[in-house]
Amino acid sequence: MNAGHHTQEDTDKVYDVDVDVEVGEAPLTTFEVDPLEVDETYLTSSKFTRFFRGVLCQMILLGCISFVDPAMSDAIGYLGGGGFSSPYLANLASSLGYACSSIMALVGGPFINKLGVKYSCMISAACYALGGSSYYVMARYGNQAYLLSAKTIQGFTNALLYVGESTAMLSYPTAHDRGKYLGIWTSMRNAGSIVGGAINFGNNHTNSSAGGVAWSTYLIFVGFEASGLIFASLLTQTRKVRRADGTRVPTSVDRSWRAEFVALWRHIQNPRTWLIFMPSFYSFFYGGTYSTYLSLHFSVRARALSSLITPTCTSVTVLAYGAFLDNKRWSQRERAVLGFLIWLIPQAACFIWTGINYGRWGNNSAAYHAYDYINDKGAWAVAYLPYFIIFVTGYWCQLYLYWVLGTFSTDVKSSSRTGGLFRAFESAGSAVTYAINSAATDKKIPLYVNSSLLAATIPCIIALIRMVPEAPSAVDDLVEDAQTVEAATKAE
Repeated sequence: MNAGHHTQEDTDKVYDVDVDVEVGEAPLTTFEVDPLEVDETYLTSSKFTRFFRGVLCQMILLGCISFVDPAMSDAIGYLGGGGFSSPYLANLASSLGYACSSIMALVGGPFINKLGVKYSCMISAACYALGGSSYYVMARYGNQAYLLSAKTIQGFTNALLYVGESTAMLSYPTAHDRGKYLGIWTSMRNAGSIVGGAINFGNNHTNSSAGGVAWSTYLIFVGFEASGLIFASLLTQTRKVRRADGTRVPTSVDRSWRAEFVALWRHIQNPRTWLIFMPSFYSFFYGGTYSTYLSLHFSVRARALSSLITPTCTSVTVLAYGAFLDNKRWSQRERAVLGFLIWLIPQAACFIWTGINYGRWGNNSAAYHAYDYINDKGAWAVAYLPYFIIFVTGYWCQLYLYWVLGTFSTDVKSSSRTGGLFRAFESAGSAVTYAINSAATDKKIPLYVNSSLLAATIPCIIALIRMVPEAPSAVDDLVEDAQTVEAATKAE
């Protein structure tokens, strides 16, 4: 298509575009504007405007939000059991929060499509400080009710950020840049966890015994979490975002709430959605299993050190992993296979390693020995490495799933529906794992459940890999004709 100057009249037009996909020609789909048209006004604007409205800036801003909000929450999680002397109450609170996130994320697609990525992220960021403050109040005053209620409220609002950032990650970049941008976002999120880990270690590095971290640690996290709203407010609305070549992010026309839920229902009914269920459910299931493992078996300063070194290594490795997924040396399907094996093999090895540790410790007091990196050295390394590897590769797994989902469609509305379901399944898995670990039962049971989920995930991902196309569709490939969605909603 020939490039043309963008005017307000262009914005008001509705374009019908035929798009070729792997199995033939996609049905007619309606866009707000032609996604292939180059916005010459954008290309001739100032450098600042081009950067501010570009995909890279949006990824950086989303990374900044993750840096001060989810990353600080992760830093508390890296302490094991929320940093408390016993992990069970924190696990219960986390389970409640993730359950609420799962419910909200399930219908998150329609909400993101109506509110927009920017305003959804702003709502979520405004409520994030509830999390850090609830840990502080619990650690200092023992107020369990505030912890549980704050995590419940935050669970609903967190889902808006989860789905909003998922939508942007899946739709804003081009197919050949997606791994790079996913790597930048994940790396920035882990950079925030590095800062959080440094705070943890600085406040608790002298404590070689078991127990809870200093309550003053949480106050710093509250300050960081409160700043997320600033970065969210700087995001550009999706319709104004431009890629490096001046093209727009593919966005189908706005539809009624009812039409949005009809489209969501079509996604839910599609077999591909249920193939992604198990990998999504599994992806962060290790969080409850291994944060409890860390809390029960390591000293306060060993846990604080872990919250520093784990995200540090993750930040470096996810960039390399993202670059690999963008490497054109292999076909997209070959990269899907290799990318899967890269995180599958070490995670399977970790479960075996952890099982051996539990078998060696048995049911005696050694099972609850607080391993310390100075006092125990070699024994600490043997006990700690499975935790370290599973958390590092866990982010590879999540990045991989985002990348696979992004291979199917780049339409914003489609990505919000897909991303919402993905984060709903993921949050459901987190809710279950923290619920299982909220009681003082045999800690080998969560390990067995986690291992079984990995086994169930393998055939699902193999089936998804077989469906990966060589180029993503610019339309919602699970809603065959967007116009019929609107028509269906008008039928009485």
